[in-house]
Amino acid sequence: MDTEEKNERLMSLDALRGFDMLFIMGLAGWVAIVCQLLPSCGLTAWLHGQMEHVEWNGLAHHDTIFPLFLFIAGISFPFSLAKQTASGKTVGQIYGKIVRRGLTLVLLGIIYNGLLRFPSFADLRLAGVLQRIGLAWMFAALLFTGFKPKVNMAISAIILVGYWLAMWLIPSGDAPFSFEDNLVG
Repeated sequence: MDTEEKNERLMSLDALRGFDMLFIMGLAGWVAIVCQLLPSCGLTAWLHGQMEHVEWNGLAHHDTIFPLFLFIAGISFPFSLAKQTASGKTVGQIYGKIVRRGLTLVLLGIIYNGLLRFPSFADLRLAGVLQRIGLAWMFAALLFTGFKPKVNMAISAIILVGYWLAMWLIPSGDAPFSFEDNLVG
């Protein structure tokens, strides 16, 4: 087997995935500790602040970890799809793998959030990060494989505008875009 055939991975994408995984696994905590050990200057204080989520409005580095992971999963999928198609997988097999992978991530997320500790159903966290990654990736992959790009752009626009309209028009308090008075809350 030729070296180029054996190593078909996109190294820059793997490097970005690895960088993001470091933060998923807790690098932010280590960065925060190092910032506390160094003399307090503007840079370390700023960097320490970047290792936490903002409360509601604003953006810090820590707020980009989950979206970056979804971005990487989305960017990776066309490569996977091309490889599966080239190996002769049927459309049904590809859809099956997409659904199986998405539901596996949901199940792993539920297990991670305490399913095996047998909590009461009310205490079980069903909407954790891993579950959201699994569902978001699964539906995006199904849309990507099922529709042409223009249809996917229209679906994306409808979802975004519809979400914005729901947040704005469905009454939930006096200030619809505030933390306390929004539809999501």
